[in-house]
Amino acid sequence: MDLIKEYTITRIAELTGGNAVGDVGRVIKGIQGPGGTDPDLIVVCRKTGNLTGVGAGVPVIASSGSIPGGVSGVEVPDVEKAFAEVLGLFRSERSYEPGVHFSAVVDPGACVSPSACIGPLCCLGEGCDIGDDVVLEAQVFVSPGVRIGPRTLVEANVVLRDRTLIGGDCIIHSGAVIGCDGFGFLPDFDKGHVKIPQIGRVHIGDHVEIGACVTIDRATVEETVIGSGTVIDDHVHVGHNARIGENCILIAMTGIAGSAVLKDGVIMAARSGVADHVTVGERAQVAANGGATRDVPPGATVSGFPARDHREELRKQAFIRKLPGLSEAVKALRAEFDALKEKLNGKNAEDN
Repeated sequence: MDLIKEYTITRIAELTGGNAVGDVGRVIKGIQGPGGTDPDLIVVCRKTGNLTGVGAGVPVIASSGSIPGGVSGVEVPDVEKAFAEVLGLFRSERSYEPGVHFSAVVDPGACVSPSACIGPLCCLGEGCDIGDDVVLEAQVFVSPGVRIGPRTLVEANVVLRDRTLIGGDCIIHSGAVIGCDGFGFLPDFDKGHVKIPQIGRVHIGDHVEIGACVTIDRATVEETVIGSGTVIDDHVHVGHNARIGENCILIAMTGIAGSAVLKDGVIMAARSGVADHVTVGERAQVAANGGATRDVPPGATVSGFPARDHREELRKQAFIRKLPGLSEAVKALRAEFDALKEKLNGKNAEDN
């Protein structure tokens, strides 16, 4: 059973770096959406306009100087940051008991910290090294030679293939497959394609979060790298020998081809992609559905396929939207031209 968490408005202000206003001693028992009416739950007004829809007597968190008189709550300098912090305050914590579940299969050559939690039906291969306070929830398959750093959480049904290295304080969500074979073949449409052995590994840094159903291929040789602090959304694919820098953001259905390089702080929006051997510069952004087929300069924002400067792409899209009207205009001009031509031909015939 989850413990009931309660905080006064004053305490929430202290924890979020804000300023308590109104009935500062009121006890808050949770968080609710913008249209909420429960006076025991707080509303985070991420947009100033949300204040008008808040029910009477409902406490709020809003930007500095925006809470009207008679309303209790917390004024903060950064509402988005406060939103994340307050969600954390009322989040239900999962608890795990150290030990190995009786149904787990652990090779005698595996090294498992006494403080780790190995859940039901997990399978650990020879030479695994499972660090302090690591959690493998259930049915996690860990191949030989895998190393997992301290305090990393691996959710149910994750597959970690041969010699994958995972840092500390990571979260790997259900269904992820890390360290599977890279996609390497020599095409032969007569005798069958020749598989290129993939003998490298995946190396993941610290404080990395990997979403559900993500696939990260091991390198053909050496390493596929995910830098520390990077966060990866669900259904993302990272190809063999790709190198993802630190603090990058890869959003749903992004595809990174083999040997591509993302420098630190790159953002890949939904359904975007990077071609093989292409480098995306530091803090550059590839917009949704964009495809980077050539190197992207540091700090640039690109979109479209092939990806180009975002402003140029917007101009192109604006022009394309005008094409139906331009087509009709061209047809009208052509009709006028044909009519004028016919008239001139008729006049020439009369003159002759």
